[in-house]
Amino acid sequence: ICSDKTGTLTEGKMTMVNMWTGGMAYDVDGKGFDPTVGKITRDGVDASQDVSVRTSLLSALLCSNTTLSKVKDPESGEEKWEPKGNSSEAPLVVAARKVGFSEDICSKYPRALEIPFSSSRKMMLTVTSVEGRSELFDGGLKFAP
Repeated sequence: ICSDKTGTLTEGKMTMVNMWTGGMAYDVDGKGFDPTVGKITRDGVDASQDVSVRTSLLSALLCSNTTLSKVKDPESGEEKWEPKGNSSEAPLVVAARKVGFSEDICSKYPRALEIPFSSSRKMMLTVTSVEGRSELFDGGLKFAP
């Protein structure tokens, strides 16, 4: 569930500041859409390798069509991070990049089905093949038997 406060969706500047997963609360800090600034922590400790954080953010990425890339501002010439797609998905993509998921991670998980967002259903649906994948646990984390 992503929630919004007035103005963030209309300005396209929604950011993630907290997340709840695996029965625990996490803080997300940083600045704007830059995934290289800030991190996800629990009680002040880096949580980027926490299995519930990683599974939740990978799931969010696999359900999203939003991308994040570095672009050059035509006026100032400065490089900045810019999301392309749904403004409520952008913070999820940024958070996933903060924990180390690469830009092309979704290409490793083929999408079998997508039913686009509908205002009458108020949802989007995706089905993704994750069979036999281990990229999530490259840091040595494994599911408990």
